[in-house]
Amino acid sequence: MRVAVSAPGKLLLLGEYAVLRGAPAIVMAVDRRARVELEPAGSELWSIAAPPLAVEPLRFTLAADGSLRWQGGAAAGSGRLDLVERLISSMSAGGLLDAARLPPAAATLDTRALYEAGPGGMMKLGLGSSAAATVVLASALALWSGREQLLADPLRWLGSLLGLHRGLQGGRGSGADLAAGLIGGVVGFRLDEHGAVAAADRLAMPEGLHLVVVWTGRSADTASMLRRLDERTAAGDAAVEAALGRLAELSRAGADAFRLGRVAAVLEVVDGFCEAMEELGHAAALPILSAELDALRGLARRHGAAFKPSGAGGGDLGIAFAADPEAAAATAAAAAAAGFRTVPLHLDPCGLTRHS
Repeated sequence: MRVAVSAPGKLLLLGEYAVLRGAPAIVMAVDRRARVELEPAGSELWSIAAPPLAVEPLRFTLAADGSLRWQGGAAAGSGRLDLVERLISSMSAGGLLDAARLPPAAATLDTRALYEAGPGGMMKLGLGSSAAATVVLASALALWSGREQLLADPLRWLGSLLGLHRGLQGGRGSGADLAAGLIGGVVGFRLDEHGAVAAADRLAMPEGLHLVVVWTGRSADTASMLRRLDERTAAGDAAVEAALGRLAELSRAGADAFRLGRVAAVLEVVDGFCEAMEELGHAAALPILSAELDALRGLARRHGAAFKPSGAGGGDLGIAFAADPEAAAATAAAAAAAGFRTVPLHLDPCGLTRHS
């Protein structure tokens, strides 16, 4: 028996922060994939290699309750592969796996395509590496355990993945990145008032909309920014609430424009959305629109494009939206001349894919 699956990373086109308040988000799967392969281990020990986090295989035993015991001591695996350990444990606790009956596997979890080499080592780009890893690893383990029926209903499986991923992220996260990885293409995503998945449906990319993706040069600490925002919202900060309300209003307008294919309206919303993200940053004392992102916004505007961060801001990737290829090319050239690097990303029409 062999299981091999892959799933794409994502770009968040619209809906940052507002999606956690029930507003719609637009997320796009990109042609960089996380991959998992499971093969029989040939012994009682499991093993996993997880480049770039752990290139050499690390071995462990799996107890009936889903807990892992790393060979060579906890330090050998736990720090680098916390996602693997906690995901298996959560799937077992949630009844998605029967660890006592699971045959040991030799596993590879490869997320290198979602990172870039930097001066200090591999850096995350902001393509949803942990979400893509969750999609492929949880799906592969479900298949390995003979529970293929768990994947039969994508929306239901997305709900299960959201619960698992939030468990890894301290209860935070919208799941839009999971939707891109599972469904592929462009996805309209929305949560209900209880934080569960309300909608995740495929959309067409508006004809004539051109995207330029630019790397800011540094990774963002999304988790700490969300924690800080939680603190400010829990305190009832009026300025924060006003900025979040503005983001939600723009998300709804942008989702409508996106579905109707109105490119000019999409650009107008994107420009306003970036300003609202900046306002939220000021209100919450968060570096959402970093100096790099602000510089890229100025470049895009000068060449007739709109611009916003992809994700929580503070670093990672930004996206310029243009209504014609000339404006897109001029923005890309200006970004390169300013020392930024454009990242060649394209829409991936496929979500979770099983390979022979």
